[in-house]
Amino acid sequence: MKICVFSDSHGRLGQMVEAMENEQPDMVFFLGDNYSDGKALAAAYPEVPMHLVRGNCDFCPGPDELFVEAGGAHFLLVHGHRQYAKSTMHWLADAGKRKGADMVCFGHTHQGLNDWEEEMWLFNPGTAGGIYNRMGYGVIQVDNGKIRADLK
Repeated sequence: MKICVFSDSHGRLGQMVEAMENEQPDMVFFLGDNYSDGKALAAAYPEVPMHLVRGNCDFCPGPDELFVEAGGAHFLLVHGHRQYAKSTMHWLADAGKRKGADMVCFGHTHQGLNDWEEEMWLFNPGTAGGIYNRMGYGVIQVDNGKIRADLK
């Protein structure tokens, strides 16, 4: 199973659409900051299951976190602002451990991260909108519960 991971698009859908066409994912995680961009992507690709959470710039109804099973692996999806991602990885790792996640996917910092910290795999795809940092997204491959993740 291939999962595209996007965050912090801030009104810029171009790279997400390009990634969808190039990667042909089986699923999408959208980690907030422009929830409406995630909804627009879901409308453009109705055949692809999408899991969306709100970020600190999203003032519409929607979940702040999701726990998703995909391909035998478990993911906690959050934006990261409620877990103080710009200051520490502790609260992200703690939330993932409490939920029983294999990986925590988050955004908010606009910086890509694919690392094992505080006994938890933390994954941030960077900013799909290219705000303050290089545009980026993530691809997670899951095969029988085994995860491989890459920043693009």
